[in-house]
Amino acid sequence: FRRVLFRSRLHGLDEKNVVLAQQNPDVIDAGVFHNDVIAVGNGNVLFCHELAFVDQHGVMNEIGVKLGKSFVPIQVTNDEVSVEDAVESYLFNSQLLTLAGGGMLLLVPEECRTNTRVWNYLQKLVTMGTPISEVLVMDLRESMKNGGGPACLRLRVELTEKELAAVNPATLMNDTL
Repeated sequence: FRRVLFRSRLHGLDEKNVVLAQQNPDVIDAGVFHNDVIAVGNGNVLFCHELAFVDQHGVMNEIGVKLGKSFVPIQVTNDEVSVEDAVESYLFNSQLLTLAGGGMLLLVPEECRTNTRVWNYLQKLVTMGTPISEVLVMDLRESMKNGGGPACLRLRVELTEKELAAVNPATLMNDTL
């Protein structure tokens, strides 16, 4: 605990804005070796499994207090998607992106579409009135064979107009992101 608090100070974070959330040991035992296997966030939205953290209710409350009314937790229940299905499909290894026109897009690996429970949940998610209004699937199997993986969806690169013009257009996913 002290080490984490010390690191947050080294990063110049104000302690009154820091939430120290412990990952649930039961999900670690189920294959969740990093937090990004069980939760992903963007801006004011936290998309996570209901079993992601020790004292999940307390963690959500503390984040809500510190972020204010704008905080939007989206918690997937174990009945909807088991921890095992989440790990197998890399559901939370996804990228959550803010769309230019508002709302958010959840960029997920192909394994989410091939897992029936996960895909059914994602189809429902975009109709639930949450900020996540779209789901886009990417096939990352080649990346995973070469030592990459779903975490490569998390890479964000900000480009100037000049830098963007130099990028091969065939490599761009969607110019509306």
